[in-house]
Amino acid sequence: MTVAGIVGAGLVWGWLLVLFVDQRPNRARTEPPAAAADGRSQLVRTLDSFVKKWQTERRPYLNLLAVALFTSWFAWVIVSFTGAKLLIPFFIALILTFAIHLIWRQRLRQGQKRSS
Repeated sequence: MTVAGIVGAGLVWGWLLVLFVDQRPNRARTEPPAAAADGRSQLVRTLDSFVKKWQTERRPYLNLLAVALFTSWFAWVIVSFTGAKLLIPFFIALILTFAIHLIWRQRLRQGQKRSS
């Protein structure tokens, strides 16, 4: 039963990773920079500008860093609850789901380009 849960977690995690990594830039989200006298601290303004930049520009190294960080954390959770032996089915399910979902999304985009 535990193995089925780990495989399910790997399937869901692989699916979510494709949604996170394979994002297209969205230029509509940007707004003009806010004035410095808006009452927010410098840290909040810096974080806000970082998030806006991340949403509008394609930064593969940032996505890769975030994916590696969150996947490492999730793998640590699995190891701490079940042991290192169950990481094998987790990563097999993750890699299979990631590849299948990525291929499926690319075929959908190709079909949309042909029909346009």
